[in-house]
This record gives sequence, structure tokens and C-alpha cells, in this order.
Amino acid sequence: MEKINFIEYNESLNDDYAKLQLERFVDRIDSQNLNKLMTDLMLKYSELSKSFEEKNQLLLENRVILERYNTQLEELVNEKVNEISESQMSTIFALVKLAESRDDETGAHVERTAELCKLMALYLKEDPKYSNIINNEYIDNIYKASPLHDIGKVGIPDNILLKKGRLTKDEFQVMKSHVEIGYETLKEVHSKYEVNSFLKMGMDITRNHHEKWDGTGYPRGIKGEDIPLSGRIMAIVDVYDALRSKRVYKEAYSHAKSMKLIKQNRGKHFDPKLVDVFIQHHTEFRKRHDFFK
Repeated sequence: MEKINFIEYNESLNDDYAKLQLERFVDRIDSQNLNKLMTDLMLKYSELSKSFEEKNQLLLENRVILERYNTQLEELVNEKVNEISESQMSTIFALVKLAESRDDETGAHVERTAELCKLMALYLKEDPKYSNIINNEYIDNIYKASPLHDIGKVGIPDNILLKKGRLTKDEFQVMKSHVEIGYETLKEVHSKYEVNSFLKMGMDITRNHHEKWDGTGYPRGIKGEDIPLSGRIMAIVDVYDALRSKRVYKEAYSHAKSMKLIKQNRGKHFDPKLVDVFIQHHTEFRKRHDFFK
């Protein structure tokens, strides 16, 4: 039987034990370092998180302040724009009324025609055919621009404009020039404010409200949809108001008689679609018109 060397055996045990203790010590050190590292990281994360939350809260507060400021600024700008717009419209309306005052038979013509143009545009907006043309801006513009349609009459001599009775052929040629006088005046203003859609519509209405669907109107004799929509709207509204108004050469026609004459000129003087809308909603057109009588 082989003898065991206890000295070598004990030394071997001591080495294994030392190694085990060393490994445990290293593990403990590693664990402590890891725990410390994790603790430090958690503390740092907490600090960063708190800092981030504080900065985020400050950012949100600043955003609220900025949004409030922008809202106030926008309201202030809109208020000033509205003040300027209302001031401009008041000036334009005063000039229109001044020109209209030369003809004491027209009465509240510009107010009535503005209301009826707006009403016609509102009804046409419901038709898919005009959905890409008529929006809220269009309706607002036609209401504001329609009073300009006869602004060119300021250039017509009193002996023709105020003549009691029908005009001669030559006199009528002079009277017809009011559309180009008005158009050229607005065109000159528009050249300085080319993005102004209100002035552009005013030009279209002024120049085209005496054109006829069949091409027999003036000043250019254009026809059909070559006539701007705003001009076609003004044409039927202007004639309706003229029929319902007293003139030196005629009495004021009734609503029924006026509608009959308009219907007879469907596809001749007037856009057929506009006549159909006028007939369909004739009661509302009569009410709006008579409100200003």
C-alpha cells in the first residue's frame, strides 16, 4: 500500500484553500465595485432625470408663454388689419355713395346688389361645379367689391348721366364707357397691390357686368363662361334691381314681373345656371331686396 506524504498533501490543501479565499476576495471586491458602480450610476441617472424634468418643465412653461404671446400678437395683428381693412372699405364705400348720389334714382342700389351678390354666391357654393372657385374669401370679396361696379360713372357728364328720358345712340355710347373708366381706374390701383384679390374681383365685376351670356353685351362682346363668374353674378343681380326700381321712363316692376323677364332671358342675357338658382330661391332674393327698399 502506497504511503501518503502528509506534508505535500497539506501544502496542496493550503494552496487550494488560498486560491479559494483569493477567488472569494476577488469576487467580493468585484461585487463591491459593481454595486458601487451601479449605485453611482443610479445616483447619476436620478440627478440627470431630475435635471431633465426641471428643464422639460421650464421648456413647457416657456412654450406656454410663447404660445400665449403668439396668440396675443396674432390677435393684435388681426385687430390692426381689420381696422385698416374697415377703414379702407369705409373710404371706398363713401366714394361709391358719393358717385351714386349724382343719380338720385338709384337709392340703396349698392347695398341691395351687394346683398344679392353675396346670396347668389352662397347658393352657388353648394354646387360641386363651383366648389373649387367659391370659398369664404370669394363670398367676402364679392360682397365688398360689388359696390364698385358703377364707379366709372363718375366720368360720365351730367347731361348724359342725369338725362330725364332715354339716351340717344351717341349718348348711350358715352354711357357705356363707364365700365372701362371704372376698370382702368381699379387696374391702376391693382398694379400697386397685385396680390389684392378684392381689387381683382372689383376689376372683373366693373368690366364685365354688362356682358351677356350670348355675346351681345359690352364692352368686349365676350360670351358664356368667358365672362368671369363674378361679372355674370353681378349682371343678373344688377338687372333684377333695375327692374324692381323706378326710373323716369318706367315704374318699378313687381317681383313676379321681374322674375318673368329674367326667365325669358335665360341663356341670352344671363347664365342659365344663375337663372335657375335665382328662380329656385326667388323668395329669399325678394326678401333680401325688399329689406333695403
